[in-house]
Amino acid sequence: MLIYLNRILRSAMSGFKRNGWLSLVAVFIMTQALLLISIFASLNLVIGASIQAVNERIDVAIFFKETVNQSEAITLKSQVEQIDGVKQVIYVSSQDALAKFLADHRNRDSILGVVSKDENFLPASLEVKVTDPYLIEGIVGQITKGEGGELISQTSLEDNQKLIEQLRNFGGFVQRSSLLLALALIIIALLIIFNTIRITIFTRREEIEIMKLVGATDWYIRWPFIIEGMLYGIIATALSLVLLYIGYLTLAKPMVANYLISTTDSPVFTVGFFAFLAILQLVVGLVVGGVSSYWATRKHLHV
Repeated sequence: MLIYLNRILRSAMSGFKRNGWLSLVAVFIMTQALLLISIFASLNLVIGASIQAVNERIDVAIFFKETVNQSEAITLKSQVEQIDGVKQVIYVSSQDALAKFLADHRNRDSILGVVSKDENFLPASLEVKVTDPYLIEGIVGQITKGEGGELISQTSLEDNQKLIEQLRNFGGFVQRSSLLLALALIIIALLIIFNTIRITIFTRREEIEIMKLVGATDWYIRWPFIIEGMLYGIIATALSLVLLYIGYLTLAKPMVANYLISTTDSPVFTVGFFAFLAILQLVVGLVVGGVSSYWATRKHLHV
């Protein structure tokens, strides 16, 4: 059995070397396809973490009318805290709002020059944090249509929804475009490997005839070609993982450290995620290489 496997492997390696540039082109195309699949999965993870980070930082501001006093606002705050899905409610007085505004614009003299500390133009508000961004609209509806709705002048719901929707739309666009491009490259890799194996069959036709004459079984003849195609997938997976790791160290890791780690409790890229990518790439590479080679042997290898 070991001798049988050894012969098949040696024949597959020989075919890989014999094809030369065709083998390199097939590996190159498949590497790009696998790399795009990994980038697609990584972007999906990063965009999801970004949306989560934005959700954690965004709160819905409920602005009170000028006639509302602090006791009425505190009463409404207590009512809002009882709503399902509300994580935290913070009361911001008009004085606190002005102090925050001045602190945020402390380096902009053009704005500070027209703002008076004695004349407050900012209303008091409630900053409402929710457990799930999809609950924001319903919670705001309960607040504005509830018992204390007459105290409210406006909310920041529309602005928050626009930001979250933009992130989701961008994430969907990246996912769709990356997936379509990866699928296109996989199809190209299938065709290239198919033609590579077909050429190999043509160049070894006399050897194949001799093998058939001495009694070689159909699968004994087919397996070297199938393993050769799977070898393309294995090499492409290794190259893709190396390139992916380099990209992670030079691009993804600094970006995540600067923009996401400070707002999330857990790391975005974990060992488990990289293991998942490695397994995914290997499976896709083996399937693409094996299927295209089997397809070629079924079509052109008459055994």
